[in-house]
Amino acid sequence: MEDLLKPCLTLLFVFCASILVGSAASAARVQDNISHFDDRTVFSSASTANNVIDSEDIAPRSGFINYKAPRSFATRGLDFHLSGGGKFGPGYISIVGGWYYAGPIYETTTGAKLTWAPPNQPGNANLEITLPSGVSAVGTDLWTAQPYVSSIEVAATTVDGKTKTVIVNTSQRPAAAFVGFTSDTPIASLQFTIPRGQTGLILDNFTFGRSAKNNQPAITTVQEQSNKAESQVGQPATSTLSQAGTTAVAGTEGRQQVAPTSRGTIAYVRGGTEIRLIEPDGNNDRRLWTHKDARKELGIDSVAWRPDGKELAFSSRHAAAESLYDADLYVVRPDGTGFRKLTNAPDRAEFARYPKGSVSVTLRNDQPIYKQSQASAGIFIVYVAGAAEAQQITLPRGATKTLVFNQVADFGNTAQAIVAIWGNYRWFTPGVDVRAGTTVKAPTFAISGDGIEYFGAFRPVWRSDGSRVSYRSGTCTLNSVPVNPIAGEYVYNPIFGAKNPLGTCTWDWGPTAALANQIIYTENASGDSAIYQIAEGTSHPGTKLTTFSDIEYQLLLDLRWLPDGSGFLFANQTLTRESSNLFRYDFATRKVTQVTHLENEFVGSFSISPDGQSIVFERSKSLEEEANKDLWIVRLNSADARLLVRNGFGPSWH
Repeated sequence: MEDLLKPCLTLLFVFCASILVGSAASAARVQDNISHFDDRTVFSSASTANNVIDSEDIAPRSGFINYKAPRSFATRGLDFHLSGGGKFGPGYISIVGGWYYAGPIYETTTGAKLTWAPPNQPGNANLEITLPSGVSAVGTDLWTAQPYVSSIEVAATTVDGKTKTVIVNTSQRPAAAFVGFTSDTPIASLQFTIPRGQTGLILDNFTFGRSAKNNQPAITTVQEQSNKAESQVGQPATSTLSQAGTTAVAGTEGRQQVAPTSRGTIAYVRGGTEIRLIEPDGNNDRRLWTHKDARKELGIDSVAWRPDGKELAFSSRHAAAESLYDADLYVVRPDGTGFRKLTNAPDRAEFARYPKGSVSVTLRNDQPIYKQSQASAGIFIVYVAGAAEAQQITLPRGATKTLVFNQVADFGNTAQAIVAIWGNYRWFTPGVDVRAGTTVKAPTFAISGDGIEYFGAFRPVWRSDGSRVSYRSGTCTLNSVPVNPIAGEYVYNPIFGAKNPLGTCTWDWGPTAALANQIIYTENASGDSAIYQIAEGTSHPGTKLTTFSDIEYQLLLDLRWLPDGSGFLFANQTLTRESSNLFRYDFATRKVTQVTHLENEFVGSFSISPDGQSIVFERSKSLEEEANKDLWIVRLNSADARLLVRNGFGPSWH
């Protein structure tokens, strides 16, 4: 029997071997279809119809734009996103202005860059870039942060699932390394993996196009798809806002006449970059204020009319790199004049009228080697209040360095704060009293831990007498500032007399003289989530008015008194996050009634007309930050719902 099987086994072996050899040859051919380049000039010769992204058009003039996983960054059809990293996470994608790279920290080329900054122990952290359809050539310049010379694993994957992985060795500064690929079939994505201990990856001149040796269809970017979609918009569907079945066409042709009592002017924000004014009937939509440094990610957050209408307060992050705060409060008059800074005053434009001195500050990174935190990054922007500009510093754990700031405005006999910034996190010290004509030495500034995220002034709310403006920090702690602050003086004037309760992200000051010291606010850590009333300066809990959720740690989207003080409105979402609507609380009856009845849509922030009869509110399909928001108006009795203006948020009606 064995003799009979031997010929069969031999034939089977030969047959299988031939299959394996053929498969290996096929695999080799597949790999050969993806070509790797380490020289940009050679890559350019092998590619065509290239698009180049240098981030200059989307980077802020100062500071960072950060994208923390799972949030991704998208531009021109490319999607940059992070994954992995084990318990430390994959870190941030940052879009950083060119000014940051001009100094000795990075010593790269000028211009904006994209930076990936994972924790020092990234594990399996990855930066993946998904490409538009039709791309068959892709490449980029790259550097590593610390150490300068390092090895990066880069993998290109085609749409049919084939992958080519190469190791790129970065160069001594300022020389850039280059990695590029072309393929016979479209490339779906690039993936970058940095070694353990490497603090960052820097990309510039990201290029994508088509391989020169094949003739593929044109690349379709997200922007082109968006333009096609916009060209088809014109007959949007109607939608119901009330139980009575009131409908409104979502276009300017569907606007209805506003009752004579609902007059005044509505301020709102567009794109985070400008404040606009519009009349309640939709007419006279015009720009009030903007700033060259305002960007969507570092721009205007919200607006609030002073009760007498003489000024408009707003929160903005346009000067995040040159202030103690991530966002500050400002005011401007209705005609666009009188711009000034309320928190951390004065504005940089006013520094010229102050005498100047110099400040020397020694910084020390006290973050322990064995413990990971935001301070572990070791890269900071440092700013002294009154300085003409911030400075950048690399400060690894355990290191000490000294910076000197010249031409610092002397605001008088007061300590001028010093802040260290990494992304959205801040560490600060009271600083030092600047003396004109001399150099003063500040106390040693020790940095450790996570700092404070979004330490700033958001959501301005005026006191009814116009004397103060309250605001919240990124952690929903309430503070206030006088309408005429002292230059250089940090103001700590909390709303609560004792510890700030949890969940006070929405609140409002009483609208009348009799209610001027009364505050309604939310609290969500006492067994449920509820609205309370309290006198300013006293301790929580105040009087519990109504519960908006039986579950702890729920948040309202907005909360506002009715102008006559008879009740208030609030915007609340369903527990399943399927929709949000407006609700009215009446003090006389202690009852809550629903004003809007949206389904699978969301009411966001809102403002009430001076006569208390109408509401302007954000309306969107999602609560995500990137969601498109329009402003709508509805009567307090749920009638006459109509579109006011597209692409607007954060309204305030006076």
